Amino acid sequence: MKLNEIKLLKETPLPDDWDGDIYNERISFAKRIRYAKERAKRLGTGSSRVAFEIPYKGRMTVLKIAKNRKGMAQNEVEANLMSDYYLMGMGIVIPMIDYDERNAMPTWIHTEKAEKMTLPKFRKFTGGGDFRDLVNYALALTGNAGRYQSVDLKNPPVDVELDFVQDFTEAVGNYQGSIEFLDAAQKANWGIYKGDPVMIDIGLSSDVYKEHYSR
Repeated sequence: MKLNEIKLLKETPLPDDWDGDIYNERISFAKRIRYAKERAKRLGTGSSRVAFEIPYKGRMTVLKIAKNRKGMAQNEVEANLMSDYYLMGMGIVIPMIDYDERNAMPTWIHTEKAEKMTLPKFRKFTGGGDFRDLVNYALALTGNAGRYQSVDLKNPPVDVELDFVQDFTEAVGNYQGSIEFLDAAQKANWGIYKGDPVMIDIGLSSDVYKEHYSR
């Protein structure tokens, strides 16, 4: 699915007092990040992107800005996936507000902000299993376990009757490769949005991993 196959309702992409021209491919990554640091609260920094908290229509949201080419590649993956009605209809991914369409690859992506996830809260959503339990179960059930930890499907570590567990497993079955679900085994990749668990970082696909991370 291409970025423009599904048109989102266009909204203000950046705060009104920000210079949108900063976020084009002619400006250095360092200058883009520095500009945002001077105007917004930094929420977190990864190897490829920096997340900032920005106000939007009376609520706090998240702006993820690429700090290198692999960050732009991850923004592109997320923009594609977060424009996928089927995936977003499952409710297990944080909703996107907008993304950079002015450049060949997005320098930024703007999403809703999730509440912090904790292990005790996550166990309630899964019926007892932790982050890795859920991922291992879904990979095993969908035939994607490969070299990863095996799971006794007769005695699963999660409650298979729960909607969240079923939706996550369905997503793994349909999107494994488009999303590297092993990332979902980390607490940092989960949050709570409107009372439900959501993945907040789905930018790592198999193609992005092979091109930018594998050695």
